Amino acid sequence: MATVAAAMARRTVTAGAAWALGATTSAPMVVLVGGIVATYAGSEVTALPLLFILVGGVVTLLLVGYAAMVRAVPHSAPYYAITARGLGATSGVAAGFVALLAYNALQISLYGLFGSIMSGITGVGAWWLFAAAAIGVVSVLGTRRIVLSTQIVMGVLLLSLLVVSLFIVFGFVDAQNGIPTAAFDPAGLSVPGLGLAVALTLAAYTGPEGMAAFIEEEDSGEGRRGRAISRGMMICALSLIGIYTAAAWAMQAATGTGAVAAATDADANLPLTLLSDRVHPVFGILGAVILVLAILTSLISFHNIINRYAFAMSREQVLHQFLYRTGAGTAADAPVGASRAQNALAAVVVLVWAISGADPQTTLFGWASTVGAMGLLALLIVSAAAALRYFARNTDSGESGWATTVAPLFGLAFGIAILVTMLLQLDALVGAEPGSLAPYALPALLVVAAIAGVWRALGLRRSRPQVYEGISHGVPSVYAVPDRIDL
Repeated sequence: MATVAAAMARRTVTAGAAWALGATTSAPMVVLVGGIVATYAGSEVTALPLLFILVGGVVTLLLVGYAAMVRAVPHSAPYYAITARGLGATSGVAAGFVALLAYNALQISLYGLFGSIMSGITGVGAWWLFAAAAIGVVSVLGTRRIVLSTQIVMGVLLLSLLVVSLFIVFGFVDAQNGIPTAAFDPAGLSVPGLGLAVALTLAAYTGPEGMAAFIEEEDSGEGRRGRAISRGMMICALSLIGIYTAAAWAMQAATGTGAVAAATDADANLPLTLLSDRVHPVFGILGAVILVLAILTSLISFHNIINRYAFAMSREQVLHQFLYRTGAGTAADAPVGASRAQNALAAVVVLVWAISGADPQTTLFGWASTVGAMGLLALLIVSAAAALRYFARNTDSGESGWATTVAPLFGLAFGIAILVTMLLQLDALVGAEPGSLAPYALPALLVVAAIAGVWRALGLRRSRPQVYEGISHGVPSVYAVPDRIDL
């Protein structure tokens, strides 16, 4: 592999840091107050804890092959590089474009959620003012060392987990009708709103896979690239399954199985209300503050992932060279060019939504998060296919058959089933009339991004063959930049 002129500063991200960044991106407080409440209220699914286990299990299966590829093909734009090595350079660029769209959609959707929540708390109707303030915070932290971001998100994450844990404990202690066994009854999934429930559950697990973008900053030595990141990524995914399953079960215990849908529909802030009523009012206030901070730190985490994708693809001349600017010499603290471009894009989208007068929570958050979740699931499926092909051709990889064949194969099959379920119920996901074709504009955006990636790759192959041949190979040597041990 070629040594390049600039790389992200080495040895700044450990397995623990990867776990924290992945969990922060997923945002347990947002899932508790937003995701679980919305799923119970909108889908009528009563076996939500079971669904968290099933969907989490599929995501984990997909992550096994993905993690093996991260170790084999360490790259700061993992979906781009994994797909390029497994399915070809043209497919890799298409995957990179889809990843950029999906991660940007998820990050920008949170500006709508943040603005809406802050507007409700303060009574100030201009939600976009709060979204603009959040963009300002992200723009400052996005150009700082990842160590600073990690320290901030770690603190907020620990507070979030404390509040979620309190909710779980008191939900079971003060159960209305004992511990509900219906939470794990498969019959509770046989409802018309299953597609909505699957989509919202899947969105909760977005985050762990993005940690592979920090591979250049991993605290590892030669021959061990990707091990700390992949370990933190898998621990994160498994821990989130336990947390979300317990939280969904505790909410059902606190309200009663038969009343959970009505209770969540009547009170969008039900977890905070329960904490305030059954523990102490201060915990309701504390929970609201931590929720706002959790959204902010999730925004920062997504921003850092996007920056590294754009930086790595620009370094290989697939994207404009402006995105490659770091403001540093050999060891870069952050991709400054990519950060500025991402903040500019977010500001434009927020401005357009503000001018349109559309509801930021139901449209910007709802639509964009749907695009992002679908895009990342599709990319995990493609990565599983890439892993199967790559390891079939590289039998001396040292990886187990479980990681190279069994897990990717089952993950591929179950992942496609989840994606089809989401597509069949897109109207419910975005609140459109049944039978409307308008919701299909959202997955169409992902197709357009993939086509744009193919067009770019074919253009490079025709006009700049040396760049095309270097796709996914522009990774710095482990010793190309100085160590910086911080975490």
